[in-house]
This record gives sequence, C-alpha cells and structure tokens, in this order.
Amino acid sequence: MNIEFGLESWLSAWAWAMLALHFLCLGRYAMSIWSWVRRIPASAAAGDMAKIDSLSATLITVVIPCRNEAESLPFLLEDLGQQTVPLALLVIDDHSTDGTKNVAEAAGVKCIKNNGEGKKAALRQAHSQIKTPWMATLDADVRIGKNWALSMEHSINQSTSSAVGAILGTVRLNATPESAWERFQALEYGCLMAWIEGGVCAEKLAMGSGANSVYRTSTYPAESLNEGQASGDDAYALLAIKKHGSPIAWNSDPQAFATTQPVQNWTELWNQRARWASKTHDQADGETKSVGQLIAAVELTFLFALLGTISSSGVGFLWILVAAILKILLNEPLISRATRRYKLTMKSTDLLFFSWRYAALVWGAWWQLLRGNVKWKGRQL
Repeated sequence: MNIEFGLESWLSAWAWAMLALHFLCLGRYAMSIWSWVRRIPASAAAGDMAKIDSLSATLITVVIPCRNEAESLPFLLEDLGQQTVPLALLVIDDHSTDGTKNVAEAAGVKCIKNNGEGKKAALRQAHSQIKTPWMATLDADVRIGKNWALSMEHSINQSTSSAVGAILGTVRLNATPESAWERFQALEYGCLMAWIEGGVCAEKLAMGSGANSVYRTSTYPAESLNEGQASGDDAYALLAIKKHGSPIAWNSDPQAFATTQPVQNWTELWNQRARWASKTHDQADGETKSVGQLIAAVELTFLFALLGTISSSGVGFLWILVAAILKILLNEPLISRATRRYKLTMKSTDLLFFSWRYAALVWGAWWQLLRGNVKWKGRQL
C-alpha cells in the first residue's frame, strides 16, 4: 500500500510539474507569436507597379529543375508564356523517366540534361549557362499569374540596395474550400510562410522557398549548395548569400504569389516536413533552431502532462483542458493574419482543430526522422 501510495504521489507530482512547465512554455510561445505577427510588413497593393517596357532587355532567366514532372510542367510553361515582360526559360531534366524533356521541347523551351544527379547539381549546371543579370527558380508544380515576372522586375528595380542577393516570393497552397484536410495544410503552411516572410524582412532569417525565388546571377552561390543533401537548395543558397553579407528582400505583392497543391495524405505530409527539417541540420539560423526547440518543448510538455494526468487518476485534467484552449487562442492571431495576407480559406472549425492536427504533424515528422525514412523524388536523404 505504501508503494502504491508513493507511486500515485510521484505521478501526481510529475503531472503538476509538467503542467507548470507547459504553461511556462506557452508563455514563451505567446511572446513569440506576438513578435512574429508584429514584424510582418504591410502587403504591397496589387497593381501599384510602374509599367515596365515590354520591349526592354530580358532581365530574368527562369530555371525549372525537373524530375518526372511531365504532368505538371505544361501548366507552368503556359503561365510563363503569358507573362507581360520578356523572360528566358531553361528546363533542367534530372534523369526523368516520364517524358519531361519532350514536354519542355514541345513547348519550345530549351531543356538540358542534368550531368550530375539531384536538384542542386541541376541548378549549378543551369547557373553556368545563364546570361541574364537575374535568375529565378520555380518548381514545376507551381502556378503563377500573368504579372508574376512584372512584379519581380518591379521589386528588382525598387530594391533599396544594389547589393541585394535574392528576392523571395510567397508560396501558398491552393486548398479546396470544402476539404478540411486541405484547408489545414494551407493554413499551417500560411503560418510558416508568415513567420519566414516576417523574419526575412526583419533580417532575422535567411530562408525562403526555391519554388518562388529570384537570385542575382553574379552572386548566386552555386558552389555552396551542398550536393551531398538531395534537397535544400534554397536553404543553402540563402544561408551562403547572408554569410557573404548580401541583403535578402521579400516581394509581398500578391501578383508575385506562386501557388501549389496540398499533399494527399498524412504520410506524404510527414515526409515533406521531415525533409524540410533535414535540409541544413546545424547550419540553420539561430532563430530557426530556437523556434524548433520551442515547438518541441510545447508539444513534449503537453504530452508528458497529459500522460501524467491520466496515470494519476485525472489530477489536473481541468488544467490540461485550459492549456489546450489557451493554445487554440494563442494560434489565432498568426492564423488569421496568414489567412488575410495570403488569401486563404478558413472556417470556424479550422481554428478549433488546428492545434491537434499540428501536433499530429510534428509527431509524425519526428517519427519519420527517427526512422531515417525521409525521401525526395525517390532518393533517400
């Protein structure tokens, strides 16, 4: 009986300790959310750009690294063909087996074979052939509006520093309004994008998406992409640009958005996020590391508090409920800001279930990393 009493007391103390620690983590999380929302700049108004002469010299070469993108590529090439300023296009075929090269050539776009293997080798090879002062990278599965290039050229012309090394654009997910699964992905990715955009504009982060980026050709760090990693060209390039002291700008104009599709299931989402987490390992920005640690602390302390509460006959269950509700409320400002900024769809139930779905995302991505089962384009990372 004394042993049982001692175990029950220990579990109860553990539950209360984890609850206290969890509320401390939530306090730090609240401060972070507040700072992230505050540093997000005002959006640029669509249509406020000075008109650029459509007969001017080509300023940007769009590079599209491809591996088995025959289904998606035609739509992006169609979008690029409708741009209101001239562009040079270059497709790099990374050993596709589905006729990707034929699709590009049928559209009249130059396509070369990747002499190496992987996206980073493709980008390094492409960089050696670019003649324009700027190069853009777009993923084959994104869609862009007809003024995407005009907006990017306007952003280049408006850059306050002639030393700007990269201009980043927003990537958003095109969720089906009726699908709660797709809406969650779009909202979660929108929050991530808002954090990154604010961090770049505040000069705290060197991060963006290679699915929608423009780089100064003369300073693009082609030799710093770390081809030993199958993914993460954007992360390594931007880190190298920052280390060399070149500013990184963000084009917040909605006309510069690139849109892509959500993944189909949890396994794909877990693998995607585990892949992103594995991109740069210990080379990440200090803020990236601290945010990752904060999210880990919030999720772990909640789990430990919940397990301790269940094991100690429900001691502190009311406070577990309070913590869950508090996290929902804390997430609201960032979710709402991302929804408005990136023109996303949100329903009332999305906010209620967001925290639980996000916890499942975090735990699933961690599990993929622990298993060492992270792949990209069929290649093991």
